[in-house]
Amino acid sequence: MTKILVIRGGALGDFLVTLPTLRLLRERWPEARIECLGHPHLAEPAIGRYYLDAARSVNHGPLRAFFPPRAVLDPAWMDWFGGFDLVLSYFYDPDQLFEQNLRRCEPGRVLTHHPRVPDMFNAPAARHFAEILRPINLELGAEIATELFPSPADLDAARAFLAGFAPASRLVAIHPGSGGERKRWPAENWAELGLRLARRFPDVTLLLVEGEADAEPARIIAGAWHGLRVVRARLLPLAILAAVLREAALYLGHDSGVTHLAAAARRDLPVVALFGPTDPAVWAPPRPGVHVLRRSLVEVDLPVDEVEAVAIALLDR
Repeated sequence: MTKILVIRGGALGDFLVTLPTLRLLRERWPEARIECLGHPHLAEPAIGRYYLDAARSVNHGPLRAFFPPRAVLDPAWMDWFGGFDLVLSYFYDPDQLFEQNLRRCEPGRVLTHHPRVPDMFNAPAARHFAEILRPINLELGAEIATELFPSPADLDAARAFLAGFAPASRLVAIHPGSGGERKRWPAENWAELGLRLARRFPDVTLLLVEGEADAEPARIIAGAWHGLRVVRARLLPLAILAAVLREAALYLGHDSGVTHLAAAARRDLPVVALFGPTDPAVWAPPRPGVHVLRRSLVEVDLPVDEVEAVAIALLDR
């Protein structure tokens, strides 16, 4: 059996835009065992769900020995790395020390690629990460969108989570978080937008998506939505969150990993993505039905009226 390792750190969005690369691997070697060295909780939507067979944490003490020169390497890690026929590494490795130590483990073939998209790159990020496969004659065609394949257990968990929350209503998902302050719309704007949509559409239930760093904006928004039909998706495992988002009628968020998760959860889910300093040509999910709103190159500077108008048009369809 062919064994392939993908070494991928970074945040949720970085991992998700790398899934088209994993799709190419799976299409080329459908029976292969494909593993990931990275962050298992971020890789969860892909583990046992088409792309990956297993994931191992990069935050493991003995792995640190692979970064200095002339390192004494852990034998167990050497055996593990050496068991792969193909290794793809996106580690930041400017001096190639990790690569040199990795090759000492004698895996079949090692391919490396820079983990950051170059500043002048003007295509979807998925194309940058797929370039690692050029030496083995694999490349992305026209289809570059990320797609997730939830398990039956994921779908059952999502239905159980949503049970009892106005089953005849439409779910409008809002995620107020993102990786940087300048990439976020004010929580007060999200609160006002939710109030307007709930008042205009009596059949709407608001789904407030809350990650680890979203406690403060979520507190503001939930307080403003008191008395409305609201579901709070707080720290859900990502595979279950993706299955919950499949049930939404509309998703609204920023340039964030959760926005990529929503776009990948269901191919026809309308997604509204608010952008500021980051380039949507690179970082917006590259599929039809993703509506990018952007005014400023410095911050997410959009009036509530403008976002509301787009949301209303999508919910009116």
